[in-house]
Formats: sequence, C-alpha cells, structure tokens
Amino acid sequence: MGSDIDLKALHGWGKSTKATEDVYQTDQNIAGNMADYGLSPFYLGCHSSDFSSGLLRTNKPLFDVIMTDPPYGIREASLRVNKDIKNSQFSLSEQFLELLNFAATHLVVGGRLAYWLPIIRDLYEGERSLPRHPVFRLVHNCEQVLSRKSARRLVVMLKTRERREGDESGVVGDSASHGQYRDVYFSKS
Repeated sequence: MGSDIDLKALHGWGKSTKATEDVYQTDQNIAGNMADYGLSPFYLGCHSSDFSSGLLRTNKPLFDVIMTDPPYGIREASLRVNKDIKNSQFSLSEQFLELLNFAATHLVVGGRLAYWLPIIRDLYEGERSLPRHPVFRLVHNCEQVLSRKSARRLVVMLKTRERREGDESGVVGDSASHGQYRDVYFSKS
C-alpha cells in the first residue's frame, strides 16, 4: 500500500522529471515500480494522504515494513493536510518525529522502519542527530553524499516492543542537521 500527498506522483501524471521525456509514461507510477521489482502480487493500491492525518481508522499494528523518502522541501514542498487549510507547511524535524510516532503505532513488533533523512554534513552529530523513539533500535545508518554540504542518511530501525502510553519520538542531540536542511541548502555559503 502506498501513499503520497501528491496525486501526480502516485499515478505518474504530468511532466516527467527525466530530461529525455516530456511527460510520464503510463508505467511510471507506484504500480509500475512494484511490477519492475516483481512485487505486483503484494500491491494493494495507493491513496493520496498525509500519513499524520489519521487516515487509518485503527491504532493497531498493520505493517511489517514502512519505507519512505519524505519530501525535503527542495524540489517538492513539505506539506501536511489540514482540516481548515488544504495544505500547510510541515517542518522537516516535525515530519520525521511524526513518522516515528506513526511507525511506532502501525508497525508490528519485529517490523522495520526505513527512511532517508537529509542532513547538513557540518551540523551532523552522528546518532545524536537522528530522530529516536523508545520502541525502536537503530539497525543501520548509512550516508549518501549529495554535495559538499549536504547528504542523506538511510536510517533503518527495528521495532522491539509495543508502544506504551507516553512513548513519544524526539532527538537527543541537536536537530539542526536536518531541521534547518532547507534553509542551509539554499544559503549562499
């Protein structure tokens, strides 16, 4: 099952991001990606939503794995669906903390959360800069350098127990390495 706040991304509508193509091809969508990897039998469908909007009507664990590459606010906006305003800004730090809270509720024990976390390399303080949650244990933390000043980290976490009342996500160190990502990315220095 997949979701994105942007219907165009889900269904492959509109202008292609590939330099050699004007518009998306009919198979350039989530269903096409699943077929490319031989995973079509596992594809349940997709829906347009913001994972923090409470689309799921249950607080029970449903998923074995949650994989995501959230928007960094560079090419696409970091938005959330709001009851009063269709879309509102969503800070990067807030987005990742909500992702961990969502995964803590909806992953089964033994399930994995895998996500890309954009960082400013000079501000990164190792694992202290990573979002944490009491139900997760860090399994992998790998860097992919994007430029002299920025990178993204592939973070994989294992859910070790059920979520308890009062369990919330947080960052032990300074969240500036990802919290200020957009501002530093566009700065001239």
